[in-house]
Amino acid sequence: MKILIGLVILMLSLPGFSQSKMSKRPAAYAVAQLSGTGVIKNHKQVGGVYFPWKTIGIQTDAPESVLALKWNNVDKKSLGHEPRLRLATASGLRYWQYLDITLPNGELLGTMDISMTTDFQLFELTIPTNKIDAVLKLGVEVRSRGKGDSISFFVPEKDVPDALCPHLLIQGTLSPREEFLRQFITKAGVDGYGWQGGCVLDGLAALASKAKNPTPYQQALDNLLNQYFPKGEPLHTYPSIENTSCVAQLAFSQPYHPEIENTVLFWKSRENEMGEVVDHNQIAAEGNYTVSWPLAVIAKQLNKPELAEKAIKGLRFRAKYLIDSNGNQWLRYRFGMNPLRTYKHWSRGNAWYFLGMAKTMDVLPEVPADLIMEFQRAAKHLVDLQDAEGMWHMFACEPETAPESSGTAGIATAMAIGVRRGWLGKEYTVIARKALKALESRLTPDGFLTCVAHCNRPTGGEKFQRETKGSILKFGMGFYAQLLAELEFKD
Repeated sequence: MKILIGLVILMLSLPGFSQSKMSKRPAAYAVAQLSGTGVIKNHKQVGGVYFPWKTIGIQTDAPESVLALKWNNVDKKSLGHEPRLRLATASGLRYWQYLDITLPNGELLGTMDISMTTDFQLFELTIPTNKIDAVLKLGVEVRSRGKGDSISFFVPEKDVPDALCPHLLIQGTLSPREEFLRQFITKAGVDGYGWQGGCVLDGLAALASKAKNPTPYQQALDNLLNQYFPKGEPLHTYPSIENTSCVAQLAFSQPYHPEIENTVLFWKSRENEMGEVVDHNQIAAEGNYTVSWPLAVIAKQLNKPELAEKAIKGLRFRAKYLIDSNGNQWLRYRFGMNPLRTYKHWSRGNAWYFLGMAKTMDVLPEVPADLIMEFQRAAKHLVDLQDAEGMWHMFACEPETAPESSGTAGIATAMAIGVRRGWLGKEYTVIARKALKALESRLTPDGFLTCVAHCNRPTGGEKFQRETKGSILKFGMGFYAQLLAELEFKD
């Protein structure tokens, strides 16, 4: 005992060592025991993430279909003053749907809005403090309502992160940023294949390129690429140009992977008579991020200047149609339809356009002067739409809509890249840092980013996007990781 006490005294006397560092511990999760009438299924992949997942699903508007959660030996004090129940979805929904959380006697504890959800989306409910004893003693029941599809959740299994399983959050002592950096390199930080996963891959790559110790971020990047492109699996098929951004990071690490050629051929199949990539007879801001950005990377890695020219042409094409005469940016331009443009200044659309442009220009061997001028114009226009706290809202020109995290992180990252490359003045660093501070106030205690606009489903449309307050979605964390790397990590 004397030796142990002496060792502690010695450690406390070391330079840079403090008692607070000894007491730091990460958040943990009290994973529930699952029962009820839900149907358990085995999957080789969920959302395009190849891994042996097991899920449990319940029907909607079927009171007899219930997921029961129970806990044993949970210390109430470890849950903090705002006990959080979490559920991560393992299936997507396209309708207005809700989860009612009750005690076994039917008493309602609260409702989770899971409308327009997607795979790996995380929902949380703050349990009333006067009900936590009953929850720990009796457990809770989960039922779905809303006349939509069934909804599935992850079953606790070996190698499935606790954060994705039904759980109660056990508070840690790390800062939210420290927790984020810890979470983001685990399977808890994954998102579905496509534009969502592309954001996560880009976030991991940005951290790996800037961190003093890049190893954990690079390993996480390699692991996720292997889960998206497993050996022996067939090539991906793409319903939309929105789904192709993952090949940017694949091209950096494996430029001759057969998926690269597969994707380039897909883009060619979507070209119109002018040689521009369009999607279902419409131009989408996503194309800057999901087409021009990976095209520029592939051009660089394979030394194909003709692909770089296609990337540049695509940026000009979308600028021509998506920016109106007043400088406002729209998400979509629809040939021959009324209205021609939709989603004016939807913030994540702004991020697709602006950050996609920045990332594309960042890897081009030479950046055309007209693109730099358009980038500068967009930056100036967007600054005027930032709120006093540092956020851009769901619709940036409609301050009555909720602040939105993914658009804020994406826009601010583009500004930070612009400063680094000399396209923007250093005053834009102040604007980007203001956004970073506002975003970090929206991290959960265990490092997940909240207030991310839900996936943009046709059934929800602009109405839903104006009403939503956002959720926890990993692609938003991918944007945030890119901003953190640009502003806080040093080469």
